[in-house]
Order: sequence, then C-alpha cells, then structure tokens
Amino acid sequence: MPAKSETLVGVPMFRPLERAVIKALDARCDWRRVAAKEWVIDYQDDGIDVFFVVAGAVRVLIYAKSGREVILADLEAGGFFGELAPIDGRPRSASVLAVSDAVVATMPGAVFLEVLHDHPQVAMYVLKLLAARVRALDNRVLEYSTLDVRHRVSCELLRLARPDPNDSRRGVLSPAPTQAEIAARVSTHRESVVREMKLLEREG
Repeated sequence: MPAKSETLVGVPMFRPLERAVIKALDARCDWRRVAAKEWVIDYQDDGIDVFFVVAGAVRVLIYAKSGREVILADLEAGGFFGELAPIDGRPRSASVLAVSDAVVATMPGAVFLEVLHDHPQVAMYVLKLLAARVRALDNRVLEYSTLDVRHRVSCELLRLARPDPNDSRRGVLSPAPTQAEIAARVSTHRESVVREMKLLEREG
C-alpha cells in the first residue's frame, strides 16, 4: 500500500486532473526516498524517466571540465525534472543533487508522454514552463554578455529575494545562499563574490 507521501496530488502540473486519474498515475510511478547530498541523476546519463519532487528539495547543476560548478535551478516540492529526455530522446542535460532529504516519484517516459497526449491542460502547463525557461535563459545570456560580476551578483540576489512581509521596501533571502552558491549561479569565482558582497555591505 503506498505511503501517504507517495502521491502526485501536490504537483501543480496535475491539478487539472481528477483525483482518480492522479491515483492511477501514482501506481505507475516508482517512489524513492533520497538523502541529502545524494545524486538523483547524472549529466549525460541515458534513460527517459521523468522525476517529480514530492517532498524536500533538489538542485539542477552541471560541472565543467575545470571542476567549476554551474547551478541551473533549485526545485522544491511540486517541481519536476528530466522531461527533456522523453521528448527528444537525448542524454540528460544536467545532474540533479538532493539538497535535503527528499521524496521523488519516477515516472516512465512513455507514461509521461501518454499523459501529455491524453490531457491537453497538462501538456500546455509543460509548454508554458519550457517557454519560461527559454526566456530565463535568454536573460542569463544577456547578463553574462553585458554585465560585470558586481551587477550579475546583484541581479541574482534580486532573483532569489522574497518580499519582506514586515517591510514592503525590503527583500529577504532565506535560507541565505552561500558565497560559493552565488558564484556557481553567476559564472564566477567565490573570491569575486566575497569582494562584491563586501562592497555592497559597505554601501548599505
């Protein structure tokens, strides 16, 4: 019998579906509990399964040949990854690491494509998400091409910030990213981030 946590009900992609349909999809997934710092998939792996984060958080990243880490995204409960492989049949475009203990549903690629075919609302959700990722990538390319490190750091801090519920003029970073994580997000070295953060601090 599936555990209470082993359901896709909380995944926004499936909200248009009836509960019975989601329950049937639950049964077609494999369920995995992943420990923090455990790899879920590796860059360039074969396989076309799609993964849904039901609890916890994971990080999508790539390691360059130089060893530098490039963080592409953090996904919390409700997020998903691996959707490109069943669509184009190519190896994984990034690695995924559990940031915290997590529960992950693994859906066979054929089942994922079946859902997209049978449920246009779900297919449109995926299309809109992919379009948003392309637009975000366009913005990142523009930043890397036109901004220096200081302004790339500032842009990333603004992206990560959430409105302060007690002061509309302020933003909150919680949990605060490490300097190394910021460096991995804006394509620079930790030492550069340390220098820029000190400058920002001195300026208030």
